[in-house]
Amino acid sequence: MKFGKLADISRVNFTLPPDHPATQQVLSNQTIASSPRVFVGSARWGERDLIGKIYPPKTPAKDYLAHYSQHFSTIELNSTHYQLPSVAQVTQWKDKAEDSFTFCPKLPQSISHQADFGQGIYATEQLTPALRAFNNQLGIPFMQLPPSFHPQQGKLLFDYLEHWPQDIPLAVEFRHPDWFNQPRIRDRAFELLEELNVSTVITDTAGRRDVVHMRLTTPRVMIRFVGNRLHHTDYLRIDTWVARVKEWLKQGVQEVYFIVHQPEEALCVDLSIYLVRRLNQECSLGLSAPQPLSIGQQQELF
Repeated sequence: MKFGKLADISRVNFTLPPDHPATQQVLSNQTIASSPRVFVGSARWGERDLIGKIYPPKTPAKDYLAHYSQHFSTIELNSTHYQLPSVAQVTQWKDKAEDSFTFCPKLPQSISHQADFGQGIYATEQLTPALRAFNNQLGIPFMQLPPSFHPQQGKLLFDYLEHWPQDIPLAVEFRHPDWFNQPRIRDRAFELLEELNVSTVITDTAGRRDVVHMRLTTPRVMIRFVGNRLHHTDYLRIDTWVARVKEWLKQGVQEVYFIVHQPEEALCVDLSIYLVRRLNQECSLGLSAPQPLSIGQQQELF
């Protein structure tokens, strides 16, 4: 992921900010979940560098998802960002994945990147049946607004969100700096999301520390973590996130979708193993971590 990418991270302060005061207010109204839902995944199942890592040698592309879903519990589904999925396509994905696996579709650009949010071509009406077809395997769909989308366009966004189907969860990721550097605008935007029961995306990336806003608007959150090739700070940052998730779960967070990004997909496996182990240790969750192939299995590649 290029958003917030830096060639030199030596001077970056990766400290997580404290929670926004309104986050505690949101969570104070929630019943503490006896079995909170925490999902860990990455952004791509179709990468060949996973062959010999978690995919057996000579795995055909048609079986990648089946193997991926045995190691991860969710995925940031980016293919839906570029093309509206059909119900038939969703059914194929579901049939290949484990029953407990969840999908977090990124809303199509025909919605998120259009001035009228695709209303002129009825894009949401076309998307809704596909999202509903995921049934209990639907994680949290999210709208990634383009970096050019600024607060002056906000009314269009919130008018659109008012008509979002109430039975389908949704999260929003802001990127333009003006959503964060003006407190009055930032707070009002998140208040409106809260009123509309729309969740937030928190993207932890080196070059845009402003988007690590720590403002929850519902008891459901998506965290997009952008690592730096397993630099030692990746692990320190994961420790800090585990501590924050632990506090959120105590306060009433119901669902966490933690998406790991790395320049190479195989590195997501390594960091996700560490993440899951730390979550299990600190939060007593009993999550399953990815299981890399044995050395003997890996050698079959050569």
